[in-house]
Amino acid sequence: MEAHMDLEMFHGLAEATGPFVSVTIDVTKTDPATSDDLDARWRDIVRRLVADGAPREVVDSLEEAALAPTGHGGLRGRLLVANADGLLDAVELPVRPREDATWGPIPSLVPAVRALAGTLPHVVVRLDRSGADVEVVPGVGEPETTSVESGHDEIHRAGAPATAQRKFQARVEDSWERNAAAVAEQLDRVVREHRPEVVVLMGDEHAMSYLEHHASDALRSRIVRLRTGGRGEGTSEVAEREATESVLAATRAAAEADVVGRFEEQTGRAQAAAEGLEPVVEVLQRAQVDEVLLVEGRVHDHPLWVGSGRLQIGSTREEASLAGASEPVEVPADAALVWAAVCSRAGVTLVDPGQAHPADGVGAVLRWSDESTPRSRFPSMPGHGGE
Repeated sequence: MEAHMDLEMFHGLAEATGPFVSVTIDVTKTDPATSDDLDARWRDIVRRLVADGAPREVVDSLEEAALAPTGHGGLRGRLLVANADGLLDAVELPVRPREDATWGPIPSLVPAVRALAGTLPHVVVRLDRSGADVEVVPGVGEPETTSVESGHDEIHRAGAPATAQRKFQARVEDSWERNAAAVAEQLDRVVREHRPEVVVLMGDEHAMSYLEHHASDALRSRIVRLRTGGRGEGTSEVAEREATESVLAATRAAAEADVVGRFEEQTGRAQAAAEGLEPVVEVLQRAQVDEVLLVEGRVHDHPLWVGSGRLQIGSTREEASLAGASEPVEVPADAALVWAAVCSRAGVTLVDPGQAHPADGVGAVLRWSDESTPRSRFPSMPGHGGE
């Protein structure tokens, strides 16, 4: 299954100076009898990193964060990155990742990218006529729920003479609308701050309609209404969860199909796309890339060369030197490509074989293109061609 990954959470690392220690570790604790397993694995990671040349003080700067309790059950992972200044980043992962530990000129982010690629920042809004419960689910981190109550409490119609009933009904509906407007105002702030991909609305139909009426364009474009769930008693949590997951799956699929579709369209027109390891490295050097496509299982063991500076990447030592690297180092291709995407503010989409067929299993959708942009459809490395 394809998976798109926004790399913004790693942009701060691109401002740091390497070399870096990177550790992706499984911190799942499901059995009290094996509670010391994490400590044992951490000691093994420390030995391996020091043997690879990592300074002991840099490795030790990760220990507290590596062994800290998660505070949550279920499968968990953690990415840790440090340099000579100490711990730079600690990212909680919502799945059990492939463990990885490296010391080198760039952080090793691929295991964390794989662990996070299926996540989708979103908001779930459970509405009634008095307000809403707003659950913000970030791509990384734990969900946070707040309640919005506007204080307009004439929300129920009552029996009365016809004229009085009409006036009272008008006041009631005005209260509904004001309450929904207060929720819309709060959601506008949430969208600006958290930039969710989708806002799932559930609950009272009148309240949802009023909310959409008062929503900003940015909020309205993200709203998906459900016919289940809400704040009322007796709401089925199972039905609510299944409906929400269906919306999220559809949103992910649409985003990923858009990336692959743009790549195929631009490749077919020989315009704003590149494919093949060497052409994609070249457009990354030039910061032309909007999205990198990596076909899973195709390029992970093939090396590229990188330096300690941003976008100092090459298919050979000489190319990396020409890109500015003073002492190029070989690293796995996927690690180099993901790091170059981070440094150039591009995204990454991991693609299953059969979903797209770029040469070498590597493609790129470009921000811009000119006559010098490489676009070869031919494999640049023996045995790595597209189908």
